[in-house]
Amino acid sequence: MANNTNKKGFSIRRLIFNDKYLIITSIILAVIVWVVTSLNIGTDETKTIKVDVPIKLGDEVSEQLGMQYYTLQDTIELNITITGAKYAIGQVTENDLSIKFDTSNVNRTGEQSIPILVTKSTKKLDFTVSSIYPSSVDAYFDVNEAKTFDLYLRYNENAAADGYTFGQPVLSEDKVIISGPKTYVDKVDRAVVDVDFASDQKLKEPYTSECAITVEGTGVEASYLKFSPKDAENNYITTVSVTLPILKVAKLPVSISIDDKPKDFDEKDISISYEVDSIEAGVLESANIKSVDIGSVSFSELKKGRNEFTFDVTALEGVSVLDSELKDIKVVVRIAGDYTAKTVTLNPSDIKIAGVSNDKKASLSNLSSRRVTVYVPTENAKDDITLSAKCDLGDNDESGTYPLTFTVNGNASAWVYGEYTADVTIK
Repeated sequence: MANNTNKKGFSIRRLIFNDKYLIITSIILAVIVWVVTSLNIGTDETKTIKVDVPIKLGDEVSEQLGMQYYTLQDTIELNITITGAKYAIGQVTENDLSIKFDTSNVNRTGEQSIPILVTKSTKKLDFTVSSIYPSSVDAYFDVNEAKTFDLYLRYNENAAADGYTFGQPVLSEDKVIISGPKTYVDKVDRAVVDVDFASDQKLKEPYTSECAITVEGTGVEASYLKFSPKDAENNYITTVSVTLPILKVAKLPVSISIDDKPKDFDEKDISISYEVDSIEAGVLESANIKSVDIGSVSFSELKKGRNEFTFDVTALEGVSVLDSELKDIKVVVRIAGDYTAKTVTLNPSDIKIAGVSNDKKASLSNLSSRRVTVYVPTENAKDDITLSAKCDLGDNDESGTYPLTFTVNGNASAWVYGEYTADVTIK
């Protein structure tokens, strides 16, 4: 009886244990079924993929309409939202997407909005593209045009300190090629560089800054325009370097130099007078300039009596003339003393040709004149005058016309007046 009871109890416990095992197993199986079912037939999920896409619109438009496109950026970042089963969209990358710019409706010049089309490019994953942001890109379509402009520099000329002025500005580029849509390039009147001194006023030292290039014109849109030349990284430039020298204002006497003066010429026999004796100019303070040499005169340009010359003072080296109306200065050089003009016949055999290469031969083929005017002291006017002449080819030993230089033999106070040339043949 007892044994039967024990066996019965053991059976009951085993049944209970088996039921627990069955229950646990059932729960695990149910969870697995739920997960699998959720992955396969559950609610779709979304995922956003960010893609940086180069903007390429040109081939089709160029072929069909002969136009180019212009955008404010080379690439565009897209936020592409896809929808699908979690296990599927989790595997999707930008390589599974096809991105195109739809230019099919471009049929005119001007600014237009180009739709961006995104579709899936794979058959292995099941998903759909639900949204794209931005969904379009703005572009300007037109024929390309390029024009060259001088850069027009603007700055506050009163920014220099008292007693100082600005010198000739130096720009890293003095011209710019503007390219872009013909509609806008044709509206550009000039390219401008504005210098903004900001708080740097009353300047006594040179000022250097990178300044932006802008354009002026009626209805011009600068956004799509490019400026060349390109920089060292092959990018279109947007700025130029501007250096403004600062000069000290000074009142300076003017002078000229007399070249090739005869060795024994009496200084008392020459006098020089200037239309303007001094000029107000800007000079580098460190240069210690005390006068302005406005030019030179060769003695061969001087005859007895009055000789008048005009010298350009708008581009003097190291000196900036402040009077904008002063363009030139007349100078009168007078030769006094007792001198007589004599005519001497030049013998071609007395002309020495210099500067000919050793492997070449030179010969005189013609003289501008064989009669040469020589000024000599009157007391020596009856004496015989002999000349020696030189024709220096310099670095250009080729056939051509060259100037002659003279030496008056036997009279250190005499000089040749006028310009004379010789035709030289090189073989």
